[in-house]
Amino acid sequence: MIAAVHRQRGFVLVLTLWLLAIITIGASYFAERVATSVESARKSQELTQALIDMSNTRAEILFRYCTTPLSVYGIGVTKESAITLDNRPYLGSGTDTVRLQDSRGLVSLTIVRPEMLLRLLGQLGISAEDRDTLLDTFNDYTDTDDNRRLNGAEAAEYRARGLPLPPNDWLVTPWQLQNIIGWREKAALWKDQRLPEIVSAAHVIGFNPNSAPREALAAMPGSSPEIADRVIQRRAVAPFVDLPQFISVAGQVGLDADSMLFFPADNIRLTQESDRIPWSLRYQISLTPQAEHSPWRIDYYIKTGLTSSVPNANKPDPLPARVALPTPADPAL
Repeated sequence: MIAAVHRQRGFVLVLTLWLLAIITIGASYFAERVATSVESARKSQELTQALIDMSNTRAEILFRYCTTPLSVYGIGVTKESAITLDNRPYLGSGTDTVRLQDSRGLVSLTIVRPEMLLRLLGQLGISAEDRDTLLDTFNDYTDTDDNRRLNGAEAAEYRARGLPLPPNDWLVTPWQLQNIIGWREKAALWKDQRLPEIVSAAHVIGFNPNSAPREALAAMPGSSPEIADRVIQRRAVAPFVDLPQFISVAGQVGLDADSMLFFPADNIRLTQESDRIPWSLRYQISLTPQAEHSPWRIDYYIKTGLTSSVPNANKPDPLPARVALPTPADPAL
């Protein structure tokens, strides 16, 4: 009898230990799930707040862009009050940053200057032979005829490779260059988004050295990285206002007098980043003051990777304070 009681007590003890182990495992699993859910909720909250901050910053930029006069300084009429359009970072509403780039300061993909585009490709590590091929395939991709250039490619070549056919029209975004035969394979063009940072598909005329990045300045006919550095140093003190002033610093380089414009275009590229989001948002924005529904238009919007090639990206200045616009005089007075 005594042995049976001991066996029963041993069974109860083992059963109790098993139940305690199961409860412990269940509690640990539940605690882990709770911790995971809490962390997921925290990240979701951070993401939501980051997107709200970006939206607030974007609204502020759009308001300023549509209501503030443009000048050689950017959005604003004085150096102290203007938001510059040379892609420098500004601190946004929260921890986000925003960069504005005047489309006139970029290498155009609509009004193509072959020598400038070829020089830019050379800076990005493309050989002379490959540059000519890329230019031909680009022109065949965007022109309206079916005549194949020497090193180009028309619909038949795209069809043979199972690729989408050329639109035979202007590009909408710089990333469409990846759809052109030969362009995607050139890894040097896409590392750190080097090429999309320097070119633009916006429909603007002229080239503005006041807002151009170093690579675009060096791509001008007769220019060089050293000349580009001199231009950037000079415009940091005061922007150029005319061609003689520019020539006094850069020498006889650049485009013809009709193509050099020292005033921003009515089109900008807006890039937003946040330390809470692993990607950036990019908008191409045009002013449309005569439109019925809005004084601005978003030409395209894209979610893209982060870039570390922006000067002072870790030390952004806050956006300059708003400057009250002068009140129009009452015509009755």
